[in-house]
Amino acid sequence: MKKGITYDELLDKIPNKYVLATVAGKRCREIESGSESLVKGLKKDTNVQKTFREILSDKIGYDIQETTGE
Repeated sequence: MKKGITYDELLDKIPNKYVLATVAGKRCREIESGSESLVKGLKKDTNVQKTFREILSDKIGYDIQETTGE
């Protein structure tokens, strides 16, 4: 049996809650569209749980891109 996923664990990987929500939402939509999960999980895992497991396994993350004011 796998342990539960906590919000604090997710914030250790992606420290900004807004970036976490954006990254997780985008990945959930990708999985919903047919993309394969990057980690093993339980059959009953939801797309959100699969996404969170990917974040905790460092399979997905984020990159901040600087924009110019021009």
